[in-house]
Amino acid sequence: MALLIMTLNTGCGDGAQKIEYFFEVSNDENLMTGTWQILHMVEIGPNMTEDAAKVQGQLLTLFGEPVYTTKDLENAYAYVIIAKTGDSKEFVLTAYHGPSGPAIGGDGGIDGIIEAAEKLKEHILTAQPSDYEYEGYYFDGSTKIHQGVKDGRVFFSETAMSQEEWDQAYRDLYPER
Repeated sequence: MALLIMTLNTGCGDGAQKIEYFFEVSNDENLMTGTWQILHMVEIGPNMTEDAAKVQGQLLTLFGEPVYTTKDLENAYAYVIIAKTGDSKEFVLTAYHGPSGPAIGGDGGIDGIIEAAEKLKEHILTAQPSDYEYEGYYFDGSTKIHQGVKDGRVFFSETAMSQEEWDQAYRDLYPER
């Protein structure tokens, strides 16, 4: 869906090299195989939950709907994003909400992928968030989550679940376990 150009200057002085990145969303969930977390998208701190909610809205603005969503906050959504350079290099990146919050993943052993991930993060965090609403569960905290963006304003709330509610929510999401 979204196609973007970001320029990264590498090196210093007159020998600096400019690398242009084009970011394109893919719906091929299989490309996520072999990727892992490269970097966090939000800082741990007092605004982490609101910042995480904002990132989901920013991703919607840039790339539309994710490859998947779930009601498990620690696996809330995932995007597959191909970063292409002007010199024909391609990097498979993922933008997702995992156990430590919003993150960018990929095969961190590939030369140049860290720079591509940093540019993608920069681009995401400067986008205006789209309105959305998410309801799900944070099982580690035994809470129901309600977050999103409405008219450009981020909201986040969590409500404690009883043991019975927790058990039912878990069974609903993971019936095979």
